[in-house]
Amino acid sequence: MRLENSELRAFRAVIEEGGFKRAADALHVSQSAVSQAVAGLEYKLEAPLVQRGKELRLTEVGKRLFEHAVDVLRDEQQTLEDIAQLKQGKTETLSLAIAASLNRFYAPDLISDFCRSNPQTRMKVAEMPSRSIISAVLSGNVELGLGPFQKDMAAFECIPFYTDSRHLVVSPQHPRYEDMIKGDEKALKLTPLIASALDSPDLRPSIQRLRDQFSTVWEVNSLSLRIHMVKQGMGVTFMDRKLLNEHPDCNKLRIMSDVSFGRIDKEVGIYHRAGKSLSHSAKSFIILCRAHWEL
Repeated sequence: MRLENSELRAFRAVIEEGGFKRAADALHVSQSAVSQAVAGLEYKLEAPLVQRGKELRLTEVGKRLFEHAVDVLRDEQQTLEDIAQLKQGKTETLSLAIAASLNRFYAPDLISDFCRSNPQTRMKVAEMPSRSIISAVLSGNVELGLGPFQKDMAAFECIPFYTDSRHLVVSPQHPRYEDMIKGDEKALKLTPLIASALDSPDLRPSIQRLRDQFSTVWEVNSLSLRIHMVKQGMGVTFMDRKLLNEHPDCNKLRIMSDVSFGRIDKEVGIYHRAGKSLSHSAKSFIILCRAHWEL
């Protein structure tokens, strides 16, 4: 089964334009062509995508496919724009994904230094959860990833910069605070884990077992919002030691040192797909990072 970009484009237009006829007008094709494209997607996925009626409404499958369509077509458009720029002899683009904690503490200096040395280079910098960075680099959506290494990095060439640790933390505002700081794992079963991203249990079975220690898992990509929620006692989270030491909103959070799975050691650095020829701008950024961490 293959989802064609032309089908995704028609489906996205139906939703964004609010109907099949408007989508056809926006795409400059016939209404039957748009209807056939959406019907083809529904046939392939064996599920309805929209609830037809006076107002179009996405089904749950339709909502997920719409997110995919937006991402795929955005990347397609960006690629076309990059190619147009290159054909005109304009400079290349540095595409970088960076973890939230590194973005807070290191990215401002790194990006400033890089821009001063490479004023003509276009930049695409995205803050992502660590696991999303892995996927983005592996898929080729970004050239470089800057963040913690995962267990299996065989598909990448990695340059480590420093080691760090993540700790399970709780706020005194949490209703079960006293039990948690004593290492009562039963209390954790009654509270959510607030995480930056959810991993597939099939890909990360060890993480699935970790999830089982909590009542549920809330996915909150924003670092500032995640800190706020934990500070207010809504749940617990794993947080980098540097954040705990230096972020002003983390000074009252307590590490649950008596919990058996409360610490995760990690190695942090930059990486790219193994065997991939790097752009000049990517090589320059790696050199800059090496100098920053004095490697």
